[in-house]
Amino acid sequence: MKKIIGIYLLLQAVMKGVCLFLSLRSDESFLPVIVLITCVVLIAGALYVAAMTFTEKARLRQISRFFVLEIALTVFNIVFMFFQPVEMLPTDSWVTGNLFDVLVAGGILVYLTRQKYYIRAKYVSNATQPDKRETIPAGHKARPTV
Repeated sequence: MKKIIGIYLLLQAVMKGVCLFLSLRSDESFLPVIVLITCVVLIAGALYVAAMTFTEKARLRQISRFFVLEIALTVFNIVFMFFQPVEMLPTDSWVTGNLFDVLVAGGILVYLTRQKYYIRAKYVSNATQPDKRETIPAGHKARPTV
């Protein structure tokens, strides 16, 4: 599932980058600088987390933190642009973010927090006795191996 999240983040970063470029090139786009900065932060974060997932060094905590940051910055952009008297182009809505971004990030965040509580067992064939060091006493939480 991490690979799918990495592909999603890569596609999202490319899409936001193209829309940011088109908004900057357009003469009709008057987005505030703070919105452009938050978009650049989201692009850089998405590329970093996607690269970490492809190299299999990303942990669930890093991916979850990125999606929390994405939700916070997208909600900030939506609220900030609500009070700005600026006409927006269709590409500007991709730069600022929309409710769909928040819902997808929230869904992925819920999935990641649920995945953290599953215990994964590794079955060893041709083993006569289980290793005492690898067994988990009843009632104890095990750290997930991802």
